[in-house]
Amino acid sequence: MPAFKPLPSAALVLASSLSLCNAGAAEWTGGLEGGTVVRDGESSTRIRAHASLNSRPVSHDLHAEWYRRDTSSIELGYKPRYWLTEKLYTFGEGRLRFEEDLGIERETQVLGGVGMQLLATREQQLLLEAGAGYRLTSFTDDTFLDDAEEGVGVVRAAGSQILSDLFRLDLLADIFASESYVQSQAELGFSVRVPQGAIRVGYRVRRVDIDELEAVNDSDTSVSFTVGF
Repeated sequence: MPAFKPLPSAALVLASSLSLCNAGAAEWTGGLEGGTVVRDGESSTRIRAHASLNSRPVSHDLHAEWYRRDTSSIELGYKPRYWLTEKLYTFGEGRLRFEEDLGIERETQVLGGVGMQLLATREQQLLLEAGAGYRLTSFTDDTFLDDAEEGVGVVRAAGSQILSDLFRLDLLADIFASESYVQSQAELGFSVRVPQGAIRVGYRVRRVDIDELEAVNDSDTSVSFTVGF
């Protein structure tokens, strides 16, 4: 995908743009995370950026991730929520992903659904989501697979626990399923607050089943430094 080679700094661009927004809108929160990922004994680099506007009745979440080993993997996403009650909401979600290591040249995904925020305190957060939509996937030439246009469903759980002023645990688990492939993953993170940010250690497990290809089971451990804004 030559047209997207300039994108390794996509997360940095997003974070910079959102920090400018923060100057005029105090409700925006987010951060930039960069560090090392160890997968199959090999070290790689990953940069993530995220930002949230936790307003009502409409809130917004944006994220970007760049991962580099043999090839670059890039994901960009945007998710607005419309709150029906204090705990119940509907959401939309758009994602764009390039991950040649998995045989995905380009993936565009749009979906919508409902969510429930079960816990929402300073110390604890927990939400559950379920939705459905549309996914267009272009596979790399070496997979010998045709492009797939199909419906997709998602089930997701996310939560966090503040253990003290210094320590935080967070968990994200989701399953995306369509006719051509299913991806499930879970990530656990442990963060320690330090001056100007936090040091985060994360562990992720993932399984990807693409029709006619061997299933991918992988895990990675990351150590990163997060700068908030």
